[in-house]
Amino acid sequence: MSRPSIAVVKSDFHGKHSTSWSTVWLDYCVEIGLPHELVDWRALNAFDSLVKHDIIVWHYSHYSEGEMLFARNILLALKAAGCRVFPDVGDSNHFDDKVAQAYLFRGLGLGAPQNYPLHSEAAVEQWIDEIGTFPVVAKLRAGSGASNVQLMHNAEELRAYTKQMFGKGFDSKPSAAFKIRSNVASTRSMAEFFRRMKRAPEFFFSWRSAGARDRERGYIYLQEFVPDVDHDLKVVVVGDQLSFVARSVRADDFRASGGGSLFYDRSLVDQAMIDAAFCAADAMQSDCTGFDMITDPRSGEPVILEVSYGFSHIAQLGLEGHYDRQGNWHEEPLNAPCALLDRLVEEVSGK
Repeated sequence: MSRPSIAVVKSDFHGKHSTSWSTVWLDYCVEIGLPHELVDWRALNAFDSLVKHDIIVWHYSHYSEGEMLFARNILLALKAAGCRVFPDVGDSNHFDDKVAQAYLFRGLGLGAPQNYPLHSEAAVEQWIDEIGTFPVVAKLRAGSGASNVQLMHNAEELRAYTKQMFGKGFDSKPSAAFKIRSNVASTRSMAEFFRRMKRAPEFFFSWRSAGARDRERGYIYLQEFVPDVDHDLKVVVVGDQLSFVARSVRADDFRASGGGSLFYDRSLVDQAMIDAAFCAADAMQSDCTGFDMITDPRSGEPVILEVSYGFSHIAQLGLEGHYDRQGNWHEEPLNAPCALLDRLVEEVSGK
């Protein structure tokens, strides 16, 4: 049987951001001898070019308004035509939507902090009267890097936030000032400072792209505040492989994501964390996904804060190894885009 052909979709971030997977996929196809084609999804007759292939992979960005509007529908149509696609429903249906994730966690019975999607000002008032546990974390549905996350300390702050969310809303575009402050605060050396400065054009490209997105309004999303947490983990699962990177909470803050302070300490990951991540990935029918996870100091149990198929595969390589489902350590780093493509090729070839 001939090897399956691969279509790599040219996303809006192709060649413009180091976290884009499209170049990784193209290079890997050349390395292992897979027939492949780069297809610009915005080109005339792009669907006809894509549907000719056995496997379609598309690392689209939540900062591209066009891709967020159309990528999922295009991929679903390609799947209906018999193609194997990534991301499929199990990874894309809740992408960049924390409210959808909250409902999904509840529906699947996954371990998570208490989440409260509220869809009216009256529901917020009822939450204040019946639950009213402060501080509580307020998050916008969209966005990443913790710039759209706030801590509500009391009912007055929450009411003011609610008034704006049910009024003009908030811009979900990442804050340049917040990003700069976070990176400066977490920089440990001049060499690290200059490495980050080299990536500044990538941030401003994302920032400009995100400017076209609609404002977030018409809902409140609250998440239980978990105290005494000094780091979180980005835990990545691809098939039977698991990797992670730890991220320190910012100084005088409660947020870790997007701060740039990364480290690798295998003592932070136990079998309970490994089991929880694999269980969640299986329940979601995920091909490849990254979980933001912590161990709740109050219970000692791992919990999932957020989930996204879009993450930096480069950061995961720094672990220099990965775990399997039994918690065994393997010295080979998990290169998520390549491991995913291997998995899809094996599946399609076995049919």
